[in-house]
Amino acid sequence: MFMEKTIRNVLVVGVEADFHRRFEPLLKRRHFDVDRVAEAGCALALVQAVAIDVLVLRYPLGHPSAEELLKTIRADGSPCRRSAVLVLASPADLAMAKKLADGDRTHVLSIDAEYEVLQETVALLLRSAPRLSVRITIRLEAMLRNGSTMVLTQTENVSSGGMLVRVRKPQPVDAKLRFELLLPEDSVPVKGIGEVVRHTRDWRGDVSGVGIKYSAFENSGNQRLDEFLKHIGV
Repeated sequence: MFMEKTIRNVLVVGVEADFHRRFEPLLKRRHFDVDRVAEAGCALALVQAVAIDVLVLRYPLGHPSAEELLKTIRADGSPCRRSAVLVLASPADLAMAKKLADGDRTHVLSIDAEYEVLQETVALLLRSAPRLSVRITIRLEAMLRNGSTMVLTQTENVSSGGMLVRVRKPQPVDAKLRFELLLPEDSVPVKGIGEVVRHTRDWRGDVSGVGIKYSAFENSGNQRLDEFLKHIGV
């Protein structure tokens, strides 16, 4: 079942869990699905494959750096090139971090900012963030040596290069999966094979989703998917 794009998905990268107490209530109130990764390398694999509405980056990051990650996000052909980005920096790093701001889709804020300032910045992010979230029913089949396991679930987001899928029992990174995307008003699913590139986690540390990069499609399924995404304006 396709759902209207009223819920935004957010990827939080490298932000300390204790900051969650201030930050997440704002997102929940504004209908966001929030996932997080601790390391920039995990985020890099995701943003290269999956469109994310809003990214929240801690400054500085490790490898890649925040500058390198943002360059990848904004690159031509990136599924996240139009995403809204909030960079959070400590007061000591704020001057360097502000060099990343563009006054439009990339905002920089002190991690010690007052709640009202944080609230206003989130509102700015909402105005600049495109609605990229696409939720489609999907059937996943893990390609295991000892047999296959199948699950029916829903994407958190779909783009032309990959998808973010909400799962309870994720397959490991690099695992191969058969998928069937059930596009709305289409009786024949888009079928193909994908590869798990990264896991996302909730604030308890439990795996909340998997980023899947497409490896192959059956019967020109990629063209059908591209036409669908173009039709809905993604």
